[in-house]
Amino acid sequence: MENVLFIFGMIWKIIFIAFFFGFCVFIHEFGHLLAALWRGLHVEKFSIGFGKRLWGFKRWGVEFVVSMLPFGGYVMLPQLDPTDEPKTSTGEALPAGKPSARAIAAFAGPLFNILFGFALATVMWGVGVWEPTPANSCVVLSVPQTLPLYQDGLKFEDTIIALNGEPVEATWEELCEKIPVDAPPQTLTVRRKDGPVELTIAPVANPEWLAGLRAGHRIVAVNGKPFNRGVDEVTKEYVYSKTPEVTLTVDSGDGQQRDLRYLPAPNPRVEDLGLPFFTARNPVAVGAVLPDSPAARAGLQADDQLLAINGKTITSARMFLEEVQTLAGQPVRLLVNRKRSELEIAGMELPARVGDRDIGMEQLGVVFTVIVEAVVRDMPAHAAGIRQGDRIKKANGRDITDSAMFTELVRETRGAPLTLLLERNGSDVELSGLAAVPREINGKTIHFVGLTLSDNVPKVIGHPSPWAQFTEVVSTTGRTLGLLFSPLTSRLSGKELPANRAQVKVEHMSGPLGIVMMLWYKLKLEGIRGGLSFIILISFSLALINLLPLPILDGGHIVFAAIEGVTRRRLPAKFLGIIQNVFAFLLIGLMLYITFFDSNRLYQRAKLMFQDRSEQVAEPAKAAEPAPAPAPAPVAEDAAP
Repeated sequence: MENVLFIFGMIWKIIFIAFFFGFCVFIHEFGHLLAALWRGLHVEKFSIGFGKRLWGFKRWGVEFVVSMLPFGGYVMLPQLDPTDEPKTSTGEALPAGKPSARAIAAFAGPLFNILFGFALATVMWGVGVWEPTPANSCVVLSVPQTLPLYQDGLKFEDTIIALNGEPVEATWEELCEKIPVDAPPQTLTVRRKDGPVELTIAPVANPEWLAGLRAGHRIVAVNGKPFNRGVDEVTKEYVYSKTPEVTLTVDSGDGQQRDLRYLPAPNPRVEDLGLPFFTARNPVAVGAVLPDSPAARAGLQADDQLLAINGKTITSARMFLEEVQTLAGQPVRLLVNRKRSELEIAGMELPARVGDRDIGMEQLGVVFTVIVEAVVRDMPAHAAGIRQGDRIKKANGRDITDSAMFTELVRETRGAPLTLLLERNGSDVELSGLAAVPREINGKTIHFVGLTLSDNVPKVIGHPSPWAQFTEVVSTTGRTLGLLFSPLTSRLSGKELPANRAQVKVEHMSGPLGIVMMLWYKLKLEGIRGGLSFIILISFSLALINLLPLPILDGGHIVFAAIEGVTRRRLPAKFLGIIQNVFAFLLIGLMLYITFFDSNRLYQRAKLMFQDRSEQVAEPAKAAEPAPAPAPAPVAEDAAP
């Protein structure tokens, strides 16, 4: 049954992508068609799809056809091409189209994309779209002193088995957390297929650490801009910073805020973009508050984000539990974020310890959310009866506050049976006999139960207006183009960019293959709601890119028509032909260049997909890991000749 569902899931995603991705192109060409007929231009053919003709008819002098490949379509408008005397497919001469008619026909394609985007955005306004959980700050969990750069022969996939002659079993990223900023060159022994290889690496200081960023700091603004989407927005502001340097406004727990300014280093984990090396997460959110409990009497509410306890930054649910156990029987003050406003809850009385037994979250009345996202078939969790959507409350009598805590408990028991207390559909369910199975990974025995867990709720359903959705795409597209051309604009203004600055480049953009890949992951992670919100992005982006004043794009046709309308004479066909051919060559080369990098990303993800699945799906989700920045606006080629 699970295999059938998997196949069905693949099929509907393929159909969704083929239909909507093609429809964005179709509606664009349909706009050209209607405007051309309205303005009296000669339309040769309108095709739904590409390739061999399957069926068609002729009306109003236009050949309407359905072609074999159902990916968008095209419209043949001989009078739109300013490079030659317009002719029909049979060689009959046509009068030159009026400049105003050509401009209107060219503009109608992007306009219809915008109209379609607004129509779909209006639907999603009512239905709701997935958005990051609102958070006015994020908590820094760790900051490596040195950068995990891969140089001097070190590779991303290397496992290090010795550091300076001392046996270890770690990745270079893990070791960089511990190597001091002023450390001398390090001798690494890495495992390779042909046997151990010894490398000498000179550690590079992390500018984040040098600027003073530390674990436990709470980031409240980036480049002077407060945010309300937590880690997601911090990451985005990093990528789209208008200046080479990034400024973080942090609260170190003493109530005082200060600015940390530094030049981000290229991050090899994300194609050398200037994304953070530090690890951060949104503040811990309260899943529920039990009635008539100390937390309820103090005024704590569900969805409150815990910022600090007695002035100490709360970095995780487990850390909060440990502080509560340490301060048992005492009054404490909590700093929380509630509906984007910070407030202090003072005088919350913690329960006293009974004998040697630590107090738990039930005694305090606070419930955290550790949700089962997926259960791996034929693994112990599946056999024990754990289901997707279950909330793990306790394991062997211990409160489970986060997925990492459950993972550590599984590893500690090394196959000994576990007894779980779960919440399922509002009722408690107790399961016993959950015994992890050992797996050999990189020569090391690790125990798994076959669960993917999620801490808190990573996304919520929001209702942004159609205009807000449109302006978000316009802003992202504008900022992307600004960063792409920043080296040129800086030279023109006489300001040289720092040589070691992380730079958004053409290879970071996405072509059709990359867009399809992102749409697939949107559907996989967020379902139809996420897929439709991404189609809105594609439709708006297709319009904006095609309006750029470049030859062979709609914007170029509009510019040529405008020049002709002002000067009252056609531009030289030979001159226009050269420009059109040059830009066509450049655009094709650009698309091939971008597709090469898209293909490499697809290959890297496919490699991860086909690795040992027990390693991939048995690990809990790492909620603290910052998400990759959204891809820059896609480049799309107009299908009209």
